Amino acid sequence: MDNMFTNLPHFLIGIGLALLILEVMMGFTTILLLTLGISMMLASGLMYIGILDEELLDAFIAIAIIDSVLTFVLWRPMKLLQRDRAPKEVKSDWIGTQFELESDVAPGEPGKARFSGVVWSVKSSSILKKGATAEVVKVEVGVLHVKPA
Repeated sequence: MDNMFTNLPHFLIGIGLALLILEVMMGFTTILLLTLGISMMLASGLMYIGILDEELLDAFIAIAIIDSVLTFVLWRPMKLLQRDRAPKEVKSDWIGTQFELESDVAPGEPGKARFSGVVWSVKSSSILKKGATAEVVKVEVGVLHVKPA
């Protein structure tokens, strides 16, 4: 009885499936694993139907040719899938919260404030003096954007 390690088409289809599963788990970040997995599975199929001999050298040549063609064809569509998308606006429960400023804040001159146990950088498009009450209008990582309350 043949098993995957003694039958080249079975071995190629097994490795091809493993590469495709790895590619899916990685979120389609590498084009090489996708094209190589598909190439191995197609070469295996060609061996099963008798178009390609079950020889290692024939398998390597077929995989290389199929992989080259697939890489050429799929390169642009895969790169389009990987492009950066505009970041989504953070929705926070802190928007609308009011607190007293611990330092002056002006456009281009952020201040600091201890809010909820964290020292935040505070930015505003208007001038706010120390001790003034500010309202949070936008939250970024480590930054509170405020306006006068």
